[in-house]
Amino acid sequence: MIHELRDRLDLYFYWIHERETIRINKEVLRHEPPWTDDPILQKFKFCQVFREEDRTTRWFKRHIRNVWRDDPEVLMATVIFRWFNFIETGRTLVRHNLHIEWDRKKAIEEITKQDKWVTGAYIVKTPNRMDKVTGVAECISHMWGDREKLVDQILATKSLEKSWEILRDYPYMGPFMAYEVITDLRHTYLLRDAKDILTWANAGPGAMRGLNRLAGRDLDFSRRSHPWNDEMRELWEISRERLNPNLIDLSRFEMREIEGGLCEFDKYSRILNEEGRTRSVYKYDENLPLIEDI
Repeated sequence: MIHELRDRLDLYFYWIHERETIRINKEVLRHEPPWTDDPILQKFKFCQVFREEDRTTRWFKRHIRNVWRDDPEVLMATVIFRWFNFIETGRTLVRHNLHIEWDRKKAIEEITKQDKWVTGAYIVKTPNRMDKVTGVAECISHMWGDREKLVDQILATKSLEKSWEILRDYPYMGPFMAYEVITDLRHTYLLRDAKDILTWANAGPGAMRGLNRLAGRDLDFSRRSHPWNDEMRELWEISRERLNPNLIDLSRFEMREIEGGLCEFDKYSRILNEEGRTRSVYKYDENLPLIEDI
């Protein structure tokens, strides 16, 4: 069991505490860099402990999700933004109200005026022989006609997992993208009362590797029938005792934080153990505006 492997757990919780300390030193206390003495965390980029604090998510919350969080339009507004997952594209969508009144032709016309269209944080899959913007627009249009039915289905589930199962089967969405959307909808009227917020998360490949490290298994073990959620839930329960409540807001620390943190812990461990590097090198930009200003 995970709780028996104290040395690995120490490293896991060290990563959480140190990563959140960096955010506080940088954004709350406004200290000059470096914000940590850890050479790995100084050199490489890592996601936030709380997904809600990621730069792109914070922009999305302010300009789209919080505006529509109690309205049925929040479903497709979330789908549309997350399929691109790029702030500049988000600005274009909002400027032309395309996140609420989707128009495939208008979206392609306006978005392709930009230098960049989609996120570089993950792979966006689209139909063959289509450029990225046209492909994403095609996928969105396919879901747009089902938007009212989808709202009713998600409301009826009262479950993150069941809602994820509904969305993941749409062409080119898949389990990863569906999980991103469901994670956002958890903070709207559609899923804020879901019964499995603290019992379910979609364990992706990185989270599986993180759990394998904690459990002492082969890193490539990825059997889908394995009780990944049971292990993540066990880790969540351990976190209630191991996390410093003066640093980590335990009321916000949910299963999503466990899943995302495992992926980043695996990345940190890979560098620490000299098993490989990550392509995401951190570059400090003193001219980068605060998220509140963009």
